[in-house]
Amino acid sequence: MMTYQIGDGVFEILTFAKNGKGENVHKVSAKCKKYSCGKWRDLHMQCFHAIKFCEIRGIEPKDYVSKYYGTKYYKRTYSGTFTPVGQQAYWTPALFRLIANIEYLRISSVDSRTQLKNDMDIAPTRMTQKCSICKQTGHTKARCPRRN
Repeated sequence: MMTYQIGDGVFEILTFAKNGKGENVHKVSAKCKKYSCGKWRDLHMQCFHAIKFCEIRGIEPKDYVSKYYGTKYYKRTYSGTFTPVGQQAYWTPALFRLIANIEYLRISSVDSRTQLKNDMDIAPTRMTQKCSICKQTGHTKARCPRRN
C-alpha cells in the first residue's frame, strides 16, 4: 500500500495487486470525511484504506466512525424491555408450512478458520520487491502472472 498527498488533507491510497485483487486507487479527504470507495458513506465505518490514512495523519480512527456506533447509542438500543416469547409448547399452531428454498441452502463442507489477508497484512519490504520477469512491484518471479 502506498500513499500520496495530492492536496491539503487529500490523499490517494494505492493498494498493490495480489491474487488478481487490489491495485486500486482511492482518494481520502480529511476535512470532508469522504472516501472514494464509499464505505464511510454507506456503512459509517472505515475500511483498511481509511485506517491507513488515519495512521499516516496521526488521527484517531474512532473520530471518523459515526456517532451511532458509540456507547451512548448502543445502550439506548438495548435500554427498552424485551418480551419473552415463552415455551414452544404454548404457541398456537401455524396456519402455513415453511419450505426452504434449495438455492439458498449451504453445502456442508470443512469449515476453514483461516484469516483472509488484505493489503495491510503484507510486509512493506515485500511490497517493494520487483519481479525479474515483468519488472512490476508487489511480487517476485515465483508468483509472476506472466510466468509459464
